Amino acid sequence: MLRALAVIFALAATGAAAPPTFEAILIGTGYPRPDPNRAGACTVVVAGDEWFAVDAGRAATLRLAATDLKYEKLRAVFLTHLHSDHTAGLPDLFNTSWQFGRKTPLELYGPTGTDKLAHAMLEFFEYDIHIRRDVMEKHPAAGATISVHPVREGVVFEDANVRVTAFEVDHGPVKPAFGYRFESHGKTIVISGDTRPVANLVKFARGADVLIMEAYLPEHFLRVDTPEVAKKLMGYHSSAEEAGEIAAQAGVKTLALTHLIPGDAAATFRERAGKAFKGTLIVGRGLEVVKP
Repeated sequence: MLRALAVIFALAATGAAAPPTFEAILIGTGYPRPDPNRAGACTVVVAGDEWFAVDAGRAATLRLAATDLKYEKLRAVFLTHLHSDHTAGLPDLFNTSWQFGRKTPLELYGPTGTDKLAHAMLEFFEYDIHIRRDVMEKHPAAGATISVHPVREGVVFEDANVRVTAFEVDHGPVKPAFGYRFESHGKTIVISGDTRPVANLVKFARGADVLIMEAYLPEHFLRVDTPEVAKKLMGYHSSAEEAGEIAAQAGVKTLALTHLIPGDAAATFRERAGKAFKGTLIVGRGLEVVKP
């Protein structure tokens, strides 16, 4: 707190404006098995006066309701891949954001198949959209539409506040799968998405202020799944130890673990990821704010 005040006073003394807000909010840190304490996969990046959602798992809008974020400031949604635990809350986010503030098309970025997902959402809400757009509330028609942007590796979004670069990761049979690198005024936040450890993640996380990365504990898979399924799952996710190793190799300042499998073993995640990573380590909790 004192450091932050010192920075503000120093900027005031020099006449320089304070840098725009740039931070991540861990909206949902869970995984496919329902957990009353953890919403599904969803991370928000706030850049200036706008915000971006990366994935929208179950209950994303309920957790968003606990923040000060305004839907009219939702700039875009980025999907890392099309597994249900990353998209189950997207229809609700689309419809709810339109009802409560968003007047423009939902800008939706994602891998191959995202256009089909968008079309299905519009069909699902066809009757509801008609009532709310044409009969009762008369909400702006543009807000009930979706603008789909197919993602390839490279810069996928850029404005005055932020540049977003997509990069490929390896999530086994789910292809393609992406991570996203957000850059704003000299700061960087990287979101891994679901992936096994790969060199491309190290490349795009290199020197980041914050790496938000999934992590699992092998014994959990072995306890709740058959050996065959457990082996497959461990083949395209990253363990806590591997997440720590990736962060150390990339030289990031802060590692925030999310998509925690399971969600009730924070001390174990911290101990295992901390074997290799010696920077700031966060075992994510819902609604936790992570600042570069």
